[in-house]
Amino acid sequence: MKITLQSILFLFGLLISNNTFCQGAISSLVNDSQSSIENNQPTCGSYHYMEQVNNESSNYFDLSTQLMQQINALVLDQQQNRAYEDLYVIPVVFHIVYNNNQENLHDSVLLNQITILNECFRRKNADTTNTRNVFHPLVGDSKIEFKLADIDPAGNPTTGITRTSSTVSNFGGILPYGASQTQEIQDWINDSLFYNFFRITQSSLGGSDPWNTDEYLNVWIGDLRILEPQFNNLEELVFFGLSTPPSNHQNWPDSVLQITDAYHQGVLMHYVNIGANNPNSLPAPYTAYNGLVNKGKMLVHETGHYLGLRHIWADGDCTIDDHISDTPLANNPSQYNCNPSLNSCVDNINGQDLPNMTENYMDYSSSDCQNAFTIGQADVMRAVLENFRIDLPTVISTASIAESNLLEKVIIYPNPSNGNVFIDLGTNIENVQLSIFNGVGQVVLTKNYVKTKIIPLGLAIEPGVYFVQLSTENGKQWSQKIIIE
Repeated sequence: MKITLQSILFLFGLLISNNTFCQGAISSLVNDSQSSIENNQPTCGSYHYMEQVNNESSNYFDLSTQLMQQINALVLDQQQNRAYEDLYVIPVVFHIVYNNNQENLHDSVLLNQITILNECFRRKNADTTNTRNVFHPLVGDSKIEFKLADIDPAGNPTTGITRTSSTVSNFGGILPYGASQTQEIQDWINDSLFYNFFRITQSSLGGSDPWNTDEYLNVWIGDLRILEPQFNNLEELVFFGLSTPPSNHQNWPDSVLQITDAYHQGVLMHYVNIGANNPNSLPAPYTAYNGLVNKGKMLVHETGHYLGLRHIWADGDCTIDDHISDTPLANNPSQYNCNPSLNSCVDNINGQDLPNMTENYMDYSSSDCQNAFTIGQADVMRAVLENFRIDLPTVISTASIAESNLLEKVIIYPNPSNGNVFIDLGTNIENVQLSIFNGVGQVVLTKNYVKTKIIPLGLAIEPGVYFVQLSTENGKQWSQKIIIE
């Protein structure tokens, strides 16, 4: 029999507000022969992160609620004034921190993840047809997009991907205790768990330092499991990912900001849960989650937290709200199911008592049923960008939105080639910049084109893998790998 960290962490979350731990409950877990890891689901760690900060500061939850209330007031105040049609484009840097080749994800997986982010945030995902009719009036396009960063903090061209070989095999840490040492495990959770996770954000601790967190969405990708030598060397997965919510409210005390500043702003992801074309899968005892959480939507969920959203059930019962008026109440997450008949709470949205919204990205539902943000959630995320992450996005005016789709039909042929390549833009584009990078991010070629549809290239370069990047003057980007033989 074994007790798992997920079991302890669950109790820890319930009881942390009293700064005590229920020894009786832990003892019953230790002696319960039916306890198994299969009954303790890995989750998103963002709420547990908030609990950790609250435990260190005692008033973080109250301050976070005040922040949500202010965001909602800003939404109401700005609905008539802000240009909702403006498109916000967020530069992303993926920090791949790997201990073995499986963790060193191929660029194609990261590009696929960017595509999924954009499809989901712009409501262009193919499974929007699965949104139930009752929710159609409530869901919409957030007008938020993501692109791999093309300029690094030093002003140099970049692919938006960093790769760091690390000696750290488990960023969840190594648990030095056994099943009989429940108090020690509790202390280890309090003192070490989140420190361990956030090592991935510091090069001095085996991770990768962030790029300016005010100007880039930093996404760290690595092995977030916890090695437990005294539990048959189990590598326990507690969190699929976690993110840091906005924390720069002007009225927050320095004591709280010092705590949140110690955890770099951004998103931490388990490497298996990136992209829909990721060749890795979750091993036993987590194989049941393969197909449920590996379609690229886990990062959509975590990015929602990063932009101010809470879980749709607000991590409570029917009396607890996520502070968004058009998300139905729920008393629990959907536990990775898609139950269309479930209605766990009574609410009134536009005169209707709506069922649980398993379609929502901020639920713990299966990727197969997640397909929407509500308009209210989009409002909150945009208000966060306008007021609390103001240096993060590039704002593309309404006049430029039509051009933002111009690069959707680009093709390159032949590929592989001997260097004689044609790039078909699909239509004449007024101004476009072509950049070609080698495998380590060095610029091989940069050239600007005016009113161009077909770009012929005669590349006299060494055989190998290169990346072609096209950029329009409104900030829209497209990239593809080419092979020179």
